Amino acid sequence: MKFGIFSLPTYFPESDGSVNDFFRRVLDFLDESERLGFDVAWANEHHFHPYGGMIPFPPVLLATVAARTQRMRIGTSVALPPLYHPLQLAEAYAMLDQVSGGRLEFGVGRGFVRHDYETVGVPWDEAQERMVETIEVVLKAWQEQPFSHHGKYFHFDDVSVWPTPLQRPHPPVWGACTANPASFEWCGRSGFNLLTVIHLKPLEDLAALVRLYKDAAADAGHDVSKLRVSTHFQAYCSEDREEAVREASRAMIRYRDLNTDARLQTAATLYGRDHASPEALIEEGRACVGRPDECAAILARARDVVGLDEVDFTFYYGGMDYQKAKRSYELFAREVMPVVRGQTA
Repeated sequence: MKFGIFSLPTYFPESDGSVNDFFRRVLDFLDESERLGFDVAWANEHHFHPYGGMIPFPPVLLATVAARTQRMRIGTSVALPPLYHPLQLAEAYAMLDQVSGGRLEFGVGRGFVRHDYETVGVPWDEAQERMVETIEVVLKAWQEQPFSHHGKYFHFDDVSVWPTPLQRPHPPVWGACTANPASFEWCGRSGFNLLTVIHLKPLEDLAALVRLYKDAAADAGHDVSKLRVSTHFQAYCSEDREEAVREASRAMIRYRDLNTDARLQTAATLYGRDHASPEALIEEGRACVGRPDECAAILARARDVVGLDEVDFTFYYGGMDYQKAKRSYELFAREVMPVVRGQTA
């Protein structure tokens, strides 16, 4: 099992301070995670809103993290290809792979925020098709010099993108899927690794979708043993279970309330799919909250039921006190990660 630190910053100025203070804390979290033994730092792209909007262009943040670390992988969970010209996207992330020494994990998805698309003038109804074609162009640009492409949205003849990525033939690609079975099957057919979110569905339901993904990959001729499956947890670890549940529940409610702002159009796509209380999510193992032994048991069950190779965590979210979040994630790294790493699925 590999462990990632996940950054989707929900910004509450009354508790998070100035924007500059907030960025410093986020960067300290990501930098420190290498020393604590995390394997990858993920950054999530959002726009125009305190829900995630502090990272509108992940390559900037991830290049900073790469300059301050040596070993840890850096990844997008996720970038939003339909919002960009594919050649610009190919250039930006190839450059990030080069300056990081070949540490990029390229996670992609359509996203769920219609407001982003409306603001930049990309039709929401075209989002999925544009994503698929944009990724196709990026992968061609990374592997062929020059390359040509003639699709529905983009047309190029004899174009060479500089630089190419350091990793050959290209950085690992991850597809983000949450609930649509067709998305899981597309990700499998494409031979991409799988990113998903555990709090949206009961573990058994998510496991069924992961099986769809693996079956689609196998049917398309991909070696399933080489593909990776990762999911995302909100986390709080404390020696005092009551404190863990109290602090996590408060942060999860604030996160959910910010996430369901009408501008984000999320009612049918994220928390709107499941009205379970934070306490229920914790009890069902869909949030990693509790004492170290309880957190380890939650992860072991998720690994075995869903079939996980990797997990990533948000510790600083929902206006949570920074010092409490820091204590939580240090305790988690010290007493949970070594236990789970040492287990056999």
